Amino acid sequence: MSIKSCALYVRVSTERQSLVRDGSLDTQESRLKSYVDFRKGPDNEWRVIDTYREEGKSGKNTDRPELQRLLLDIKAGRITTVIVTKIDRITRSLLDFYRLMEIFDKHNAEFVSLEENFDTSTPMGKAMLKITLVFAELEREQTSKRTKDKMAWRAEQGLWNGGHVLGYDLDKKKLVVNKEEKELVALMFKKYLELKSLKAVADFMNSNGYRTKQYTSSRKETLRGGQKFFVTNVKQKLTNPLYIGRITHKEKEFKGQHTPIIDIKTWNAVQKLLSINSPKRRSKKQKVHEFILQGLIKCGWCDSYMTPKYSTGRNGIHFYYQCTRNSRYGNTDCKMKYVPAKELEKLVIQKLKGLSEDKTLIKDIIEKSNKDTSSILDSLSKERISQENKLKPIKDKIDNLIEAVGAGLKDIPSVTKKLAEFEEQKAEIEKNIENIGFEADKVKAQVLNARVMHESLQKFKQIADAASPEEIKELIPRFIEKIIWNPEEIKIALFEQEVQKGLLSSNATTDKSGALDVSKWLPREDSNLGHSG
Repeated sequence: MSIKSCALYVRVSTERQSLVRDGSLDTQESRLKSYVDFRKGPDNEWRVIDTYREEGKSGKNTDRPELQRLLLDIKAGRITTVIVTKIDRITRSLLDFYRLMEIFDKHNAEFVSLEENFDTSTPMGKAMLKITLVFAELEREQTSKRTKDKMAWRAEQGLWNGGHVLGYDLDKKKLVVNKEEKELVALMFKKYLELKSLKAVADFMNSNGYRTKQYTSSRKETLRGGQKFFVTNVKQKLTNPLYIGRITHKEKEFKGQHTPIIDIKTWNAVQKLLSINSPKRRSKKQKVHEFILQGLIKCGWCDSYMTPKYSTGRNGIHFYYQCTRNSRYGNTDCKMKYVPAKELEKLVIQKLKGLSEDKTLIKDIIEKSNKDTSSILDSLSKERISQENKLKPIKDKIDNLIEAVGAGLKDIPSVTKKLAEFEEQKAEIEKNIENIGFEADKVKAQVLNARVMHESLQKFKQIADAASPEEIKELIPRFIEKIIWNPEEIKIALFEQEVQKGLLSSNATTDKSGALDVSKWLPREDSNLGHSG
């Protein structure tokens, strides 16, 4: 059974709203609890772990006590699903929302917003959320670029971009020589030439009572630094061109506006000695291939998953996918041959990139996938109207009885009993109407959206060439639900669409030209080059 540990987050921005009896905080919480009750099922248990009530707090930033408590509980693994009535309850900043979603994703916490119909427990929900966050990502990148551009400009002008550094003080973001610390830096260079050991220099500095730079942080006004020296920070000081009047940025050096502390002769001598004493690093081992389709590709003949394998031969290491049934029981159980990993992965990426240009095909996929949705929503709409029609006469009867009570009939037991019955019927019908709304939202959440699909594929096309194999492996499951392979054709299903509804049924996406010849690629089965993996 699947268990969701739910957090209900509610917020109002003013103290007055939070103090109103049955006000918006209580209304939000009541609606969220109703949603949790609606989602409960025999195989899907939703449990409310805690409610985080933010009273009189603005959504302009994330510096809110209940939100911070929620984040701590998420990081501790106490919460797996966060539910809000609207996204702006958790934040009004798109950039903050992007950062919050990064935390949620890192700690496997899902996010549900009733109003916007976001539910990241579904692939479509994740895809829609990804598109929403694209703008926040662009904003973050633009902010980062502006900061980097400013830092690059300052470096070109010979200005320091860093923080506090031994030997200098900061005066309006400019470096000014600290006379006492200057002598300490010079001593460090001198001792290295004398002792020829980073550890010996660190030991000398510490045994003589010298310490790292001590300063007061500007943000929290706390005392920092003043610690013992160790090998790493001794080396960092000895290799910092700042001490010869240079500013470094992105592996480039510029003439600084500050006064040098170390002369060039001493600097060169120390760098030469460091080079001689540095241990020679061994070359890194060849990186193993990243199987980006792992867990997605299935055998077109027996429907088993195809698992990553590799073999070593005279021409090096070969990477491929093999039918699991074939691997375990041999060709007698499934005749599927191997498929070379690199060629298949390249083909799938090309197909995804190509789909972003085919709007006609995307439209066709949408129509086929969603053809049943309109009838379901129409049925729910009719049921809602039916319930609302039942509700109106009940309300009228309640109003009439209330008038009767007001006329002095409240002491008649049958009147009060009937009023209680009508109130119970009214509450049941209102609950049914609310559940119909939740059910309609649930259906809409499963609907493929042409804009979302097109923009998702466009985004994938933009970053596919620059992304690392690890990033591609993480991205592909956002778009592909499964791949069915046989030597004659390859079929791809987007998101969670069934074979008969989704991409698999489309001729335009059945690539018979995608067949890969494996006969010349792997060693013969009767050779002495057995397959390993």
